[in-house]
Formats: sequence, structure tokens, C-alpha cells
Amino acid sequence: MYGAVWSTSSSNAAPGTSTADSAYGSGALPLHTDMTYLRDPPGVQIFAMGRPSKHGGASVFGDGLAASESLRRDHPDAFDVLCRTVRRYRCVDDDGGWHLEAEGPVIRAADRGGGAPFPPHRSHRHRHHHRRWGPVGMIRHNDLDRLPDLPPADVRSIVDEREREMRIAEFYSDLDHAHELWDGLLGSDDIRLRMDLRPGDMVAVANQRCFHGRESFTADADSPRSVMGCYVSQDELNSRFRRAGYRVF
Repeated sequence: MYGAVWSTSSSNAAPGTSTADSAYGSGALPLHTDMTYLRDPPGVQIFAMGRPSKHGGASVFGDGLAASESLRRDHPDAFDVLCRTVRRYRCVDDDGGWHLEAEGPVIRAADRGGGAPFPPHRSHRHRHHHRRWGPVGMIRHNDLDRLPDLPPADVRSIVDEREREMRIAEFYSDLDHAHELWDGLLGSDDIRLRMDLRPGDMVAVANQRCFHGRESFTADADSPRSVMGCYVSQDELNSRFRRAGYRVF
């Protein structure tokens, strides 16, 4: 994971190189953060453009903190749902020998207390939103790696069948609505930056805050699009900041 440089060009790949990741295709990649299937995803992802495609393939970046604060301001119910709903992510790669899984909310914010982890009824939630959640510390979002969502255990274990079915339906309705609003924000130009990277251009992305993606492109066997990169752990990044005299929490 760390200490190695990878390339998303499958052309002339070394034996054993896995191309299971969707980044090796030519289709568009929606905005996402990387390695959501790790308990502590990389703090920084570094991209270096080796060879851009002739047609399409622009890089797209997005500010997850701006998106989450916009959601908190305009749709506090949805913000609450994405803060308290734990979602699970998985990567299985037989060629690479990986089976990785981790879980966490899409938006990880400081929990200031107040309110049940999963309020029993919609009418009980509204008084908790603004005082419960503090600053946003991390974004974990990648629909391509996300497993199907399950209602919380306390909902699944409700004895009364009618009550259980009502709460399960409410869970999925609330989550679908919150996710739809979230995806709408990610599609907004207010938080997006589109860049046509040239050969030699390098971009460092704060992976626990910022999204990255790609527009579709036309694959060319004679001149394949090639991007190299590497990851830096959040702990190592924080260590470097402290050594440089910055205050890091």
C-alpha cells in the first residue's frame, strides 16, 4: 500500500499487476475518496500525469469539507443521517492477494453528545442536529467499493414485526434521500475543480477531505493514458507537519 509507486496504465504492465480497480478502464469515475476499505485511509494521494489521453480524461477534484458543511447548513436531517449511519466498504483482489474491509460514516464529525445514536422516530431527531455534531474530520465516500447498507442492529432486533418493518423502511428512505442530496452536492460546480493535466503535472490530494474523479476518455492503443501515483499515510503526514513546526491535532 505505502512505499510503492503505481500506474493506472495497463499497457505493458509487469507480470502480476492487478487491473481489478476501475481506474484502469476508460469510463468516467465519479468523485470519491480512495481506500475506503481501510480503517484509516491514506492521508494524501499523489498523482503524476505521465501521458494524457488525446480525447477526454480530464481530472476532477472536489472539496468534501465544503460539501459536508453545505449539507449541514441546508439539509441538517441528511447531514445527521450521513454522520451516524455506518457504511461498509470492501476490496477483493485475487490477483493482488487482497481482501480488505472497513466501515465508517460518509461524514465523520466530532460527536458532541445529545440524542440517541439512532433516534426512534423522525420527530425526535430535529432538536439534536446542530448541537450534536461538531467539526468534520474525515470524508469516506466511494460508491464503487460500498457494500449494501443494513439497518442498525437495534432496528433489526425489534420484536414487534410491524414496528420493525416500519423502522427498516424509514431507515432506507432517510438514507436514500440523504445520499441523493449528497450526490447532488458532489455534482455542483461550487465544490468541483476540473483540470486537464499535462505530462509532468503533479497533484497532491488530501484523501480524507477531498474527492477525485475522472471524465471518460477514448482509449488509444498507440498512446494510452497513463497516470502514476503513490499514497502517504495520515500519521506520516502529521509527523512531517509537527517536525516542521505546525500544530496538528
